Amino acid sequence: MARAGAPLALAAALVAGVVTGCSAPASTAVTAPATSSLDSAAAPTPTPTPTPAAGAASATALPAVPEVPRTDAGLPASTPAVPEPARVEVPALGIDVSVLPEGIDDAGALALPEDPGLASWYRFGPSPFAAAGSAVIAAHVDSLQYGLGDFASLAGAAPGTEVVVSSADGSTARFAVVSVETADKTGVPWATVFDRTGDPRLTLITCGGEFDYSTGHYLSNVIVTAAPVT
Repeated sequence: MARAGAPLALAAALVAGVVTGCSAPASTAVTAPATSSLDSAAAPTPTPTPTPAAGAASATALPAVPEVPRTDAGLPASTPAVPEPARVEVPALGIDVSVLPEGIDDAGALALPEDPGLASWYRFGPSPFAAAGSAVIAAHVDSLQYGLGDFASLAGAAPGTEVVVSSADGSTARFAVVSVETADKTGVPWATVFDRTGDPRLTLITCGGEFDYSTGHYLSNVIVTAAPVT
């Protein structure tokens, strides 16, 4: 997904690989919590899977997806509906992408559009308009077919940077960046990233760090955490 110092030169003769560890377009390696109210108490949480930056080699081999405890995705009948995100913007970084509601793919990773110009919101978790929990929105960093995505700029977000999320009905929620972390994929605390409890916050994810030419995947994830602006 996002890139922080990742190589951008793509070999012309290479073909796109499957995005489950941040390689070519496909799904994103963000293991998400269970999508069913009958889910067991242990399951994976989405791990953003980027696509190789322009100039990086892609491969079909996929890295192991970390597993995190799954939680019941069922909502009480009394839970009021909240708006779903339709767009996310970070004006200072030139980010402006449409957001699609997604679940997890067959590999247990958060499903992402092949086009890095589109982002996915984990629809079985909190919405950016919810009163609690982490609302997760992720996108590929780049693609051999589409080129560099807007989320490639996330690594440069400074504390206080404004993030605006809009819903289809015109509602808007504003956030300010609190932290930006580039973490090795094997060390990301996905259970925390997809937490449905605690203070409301927005979590933006993409791939970054070094690009592994032998596997065709980025080795890290860029995770931006932002708090609501009241």
